[in-house]
Order: sequence, then C-alpha cells, then structure tokens
Amino acid sequence: MGKGHKHLKHLKSEKAKVKLKAKKTKQLPKGLNVTDATFKVKKIVIREQLKQRDDTEILSKRKLNVKDLLSRLQHHNSTVRQEAIRELKEILSKHSLDLLNLQFGSLLQGICALSLDKERSIRHDSFKVLSLILGPVSNNQLNPHCDVLISYLRCAMTHIDPRIKEDALLLLDILVQNCSIVLAKNSKKVLPNFLDMICRLHTEMKPGRQLITTLNTKNTNVKWRIKVLERLATMFSSIVSFYKSQQTISSNASARIVHVNKHTRYLPVYVNTYFENCEIDFEQRDNLKESSVEKALDAEELMKYVEALMPLIYDSWIEVCPDEKNMDSSSYLITAEALELLKSAVEIMQLIIECIDILNIECDVNMKYWFKSNFEEVYVKTFLSKFPYNKSGTSGIFLASVRNRKRQEDFSVDESYDACLAHNLGLCQIYIWFTAIHCDDKILPKLSKTYSTSVLKYLNEKLENWSSTHNIVLPQLIKLLRTLFLKASKIWYENNLDLSETLQTVVNTCCSQSKKEIQLQLFSAISDIMLDHTLHELHRERVFKEIISTLPSLLLKPRIHESTIRIINKVVLRYRHWIQKELVANQNDIIENAKKIEIIGSEDEKQSRLMVCNLFYFLDAQIYY
Repeated sequence: MGKGHKHLKHLKSEKAKVKLKAKKTKQLPKGLNVTDATFKVKKIVIREQLKQRDDTEILSKRKLNVKDLLSRLQHHNSTVRQEAIRELKEILSKHSLDLLNLQFGSLLQGICALSLDKERSIRHDSFKVLSLILGPVSNNQLNPHCDVLISYLRCAMTHIDPRIKEDALLLLDILVQNCSIVLAKNSKKVLPNFLDMICRLHTEMKPGRQLITTLNTKNTNVKWRIKVLERLATMFSSIVSFYKSQQTISSNASARIVHVNKHTRYLPVYVNTYFENCEIDFEQRDNLKESSVEKALDAEELMKYVEALMPLIYDSWIEVCPDEKNMDSSSYLITAEALELLKSAVEIMQLIIECIDILNIECDVNMKYWFKSNFEEVYVKTFLSKFPYNKSGTSGIFLASVRNRKRQEDFSVDESYDACLAHNLGLCQIYIWFTAIHCDDKILPKLSKTYSTSVLKYLNEKLENWSSTHNIVLPQLIKLLRTLFLKASKIWYENNLDLSETLQTVVNTCCSQSKKEIQLQLFSAISDIMLDHTLHELHRERVFKEIISTLPSLLLKPRIHESTIRIINKVVLRYRHWIQKELVANQNDIIENAKKIEIIGSEDEKQSRLMVCNLFYFLDAQIYY
C-alpha cells in the first residue's frame, strides 16, 4: 500500500456520500406481461388524389398541372422549387403555345420572381424557362406585362447580394435577345442601374461618380466592369435599333394635312388612294407632337446620362492603359482584359454617337457640338495619345480557332491577324466624327495634324495590307470611310489634309477583293461619294475621275448586282462627260452582254436589263422596251 493511504481516504469519502434509495416497483400480475402483436390498418388519403383531372389538361410527369407547379415555386424548400421549375421547363418545351395563351401572366410573374432566389441553380434554371416563355411571344402580347420584367430586372441589378447582382446581367441577356423593344422603351429606367453597378456617388461636397474599387466576389474589378460595359453596349444597341425603326415608320407613314379656313365649304371623304389595313396603337398619346421615340430616351435624359457615363469610361481605360511599347512597331501592347474593355468602350461611344445623330434633329440644343466640346479633348488625351494598340500574343488566340486545320501553311496567315484592328478603326471613326462637328459653317475648326496624320497613316497602311482575315471587321471599316469622306472631308481639306491617297487605296482594295459581297460594300461607300454633290474637294481629285471612267467595264462582266446598275444610271446623269468616252467605245458589247449577264438581287430581271441598255439614251436617243 502506498505511503499516502489514498485508497483508505477514497473509501471513507465514498461512505460519506448521501445514498439514494431506489424505488421499489410492483411487478405486473401474471398473464399481463405479454407483448400484443395485433395492429389496425387505416387508409391514408391525400387530397391531391381526390382531384379529377381533365384528359385535355397538360400535366407534368408527376401529374401536376401548371397551377400546382406555380404554387410550388414559392415553397420554402429549395429542392421543391428546383423540381417545380424543371417540370415547368419540360412542359413549356412541349406545349409552349397552349400554355402561353392561357396562363402567360401568371407564368411570367412566377418565373421572374425566381431571378431573386438565393439559390444560384434555381436562378439559372429560371432564366432558361424565361427564354422559353418570351421566345414565341410578340411585342403586343408583352406590352401589358413589361412592368413586371423591368421591375424584377431593376431589383436584381440593385440587389444587396452580389451573386444576384451578377446574375442580373444574365437576365438582361435574355431580355435583349427576346424583347429588345421593351428594354428600349424603358431604357430611362434601366440605364441608371448600370452606373450603380460599377460606381458610387460622391459626397455632397464633391458631386459626381467614382468607380468602385472593391467587389465582394471572385471577379476582379476590371472583369466586373467589362461584364457591365458589355451589357451596357447591348442596351445602347437596342435603343439605336428602336430609334431607327421609329424613323422608318414615321418616314413611311404618309399623312394628309388639310388646312381649313373660312372659304372651305367641304372636305372630301374619299380620295384616290389604295385601301390598306391600319392597326390601332393603344399606346399613342393624345398629343400628336409627342412621338413614340420620346418614350425610350429623350435628348435631355441622354445628355444627362452621357455626362455621368463618359468619365467612368475614361477612368476605366486609364486603369488598364498600357505603358509598354511594342519594339517591332509603334503600337502599344495591351492585355486580354484591356482588349475586352477597349472593345466595350469603343462600341458604347459609337452607339452614343449614333443616338446623338438621330436625336440632334429633334433637340433644341446642338447635341453634337455639346458632346464635342465636353469630351473631345479628354478622348484624344485618353485614347489617341497611345494609338494604335496591339494585343500581346495575338497569334495564340487566332491559332486556337484553327487548331484543327491539317495543312501547315494555313498557320502562316495567323501571324498577320490583328486582334485590335476593329477597335483601332473604331477609335479612328470616333475621332473623325469629332472633327466633322462645327457650330458655324463660316468658321471651320482647326485640326491637330499630329493625330489626323496618324489616323490617315494607320488607315492607309491597313487598306494596303488588307487580307481575307480582316473581312470580319469590314462593317467597322465602312463606317469609318463614310464618316471620313461624307462628313469630315470638307474640314480635312480646309486644314490641308489630302485624302486622295486614301481614296485611291480604297479603290485598289475594292478591285483586289475576290469576294463579291466585300466588293459590293466597298463600292457602295465609293458610290455615295459619287452621288453627293456637296463633296467638291473629292470630286476634283484625279482618282475620282478615273473611278467614274472605269464604271462601264463593270457591265461587261459575267455578273453584276442590281444596285450597281442603279448607281451607274445615276452617275451617267451627273457625270456624263467623264463616262461618255468609255460608253461609246463599248456600246455594242454592253448591249449584247446585257442579254446574258447574271443580275444578282433583282426582282425583275427584264427591267434591270432594260436599265443597262437605256444607259445610251443620251448618246443615240433610243429607248429600249
């Protein structure tokens, strides 16, 4: 035993504890201590099973109709909501037209509400179902429910949860794809939310907006701004398309105005016009002077929004602006993120310019001069000071798209691919548009020869080295050429900037192209120069006369586009003395070729062939029928 007598002490402490006496339980009498194995059976009745389903009713796999599924979309369990929306997706993929005719409003309300759901998978499934709902629906059917779409979109874009705010951009993609007109009409409600997603307001002492520098998501600041600016560009594209459609409608609508005075005794009820069906516009306002274009975004609202947006675009580009110059050329190297940001910034600025060109006619203020005076100087300093740009490792991106090609010689073309070509041309077009704006016709603005010369040098260089890989950016080139020749040429000539070399390069590029579609687009831009009687400086160029004199040679080819024939007819009326020599020399050949030439895009080939033959009316006064 140990010296401390620990065992005895432990026994003594145990004896000193209070002992609890156990309660004596009475034993069951004999015969009752037996387990009873008998049980009763009762039928379980579910109320859903008592419902009588119509044979024609559309049901899901679990025999649930649309009303039942819509009620389950509001269930507290996320699994129930997930299953309900998947069953709705299956039903809509098979019976979309039948369901949309009967329950369109309830379906739209229930699905749009899930865009704010806390579960990411449910939100993404709701976008897929919403696309199925909006796809077959016309704008007239959607007009009464547009407030539902816009309200949920704005709630998602301004949500406190950053994950829901990110997915709001996916919801916007669905709306742009299926109902861009609705977005354009409500653009003044949606556009301010784009600013709130990438910036915050200053204090009262410092008015204005400041870019957000932190974001509680996996995205970096630059990636998040790129996503927002990409959607903003699609939003402006919808607005421009809506403006153009309204202009087309107003130009086609012929209104007959009758002025009534004291000498007017009667008004004719019937007139000698064709009868046609006229649709009633229930959204038309009482004031006839207010057009439907004003519903989208009027001039004052656009100016206010652009005034807040443009500094944010400049600041966003300054953050990613390159500092390293390419050693092989004078271009600045930019990263992949910078390239995406530049693409969105250029597209937004070009669309703003298109909006200003459309609204400037109806606005009391000269919007073009306002935009020029406020943003041209900062634009030149921010974007053109390091122009042109080039992407580092350009060939790698293009090689990925042609990885499956077998021939090794195909990869040699990829080295000439310029990922920044479209954006550099867009920057040139914006600068040229700025130079074409002036408030007084007598006093023309003075241009910076440094930037103007660099723009012309870049344009001429790209035109001389134009290849088939560049055809994807041809619309951007055509927009640039139209702005340069049709809008800014007069001011450029006044500042001693010669455009003859550029015009000659455009003609050479047009003639060297093998694809007819590309030739046609370039020839369309050249023909606009021919038909504009105000471009005196361009018409004096020797290149211009050579272009016109070669037009009869197009009538000797095996095929020609119908629009080219019409252009040649107009040119003959205006510049007969320049084209007469070639027409006389090839008169018989052209008339014989008109009988067998293939005419593309003609609705009446006989009439198009007669147009070719009647070009010689001014030579021999003979008309062909």
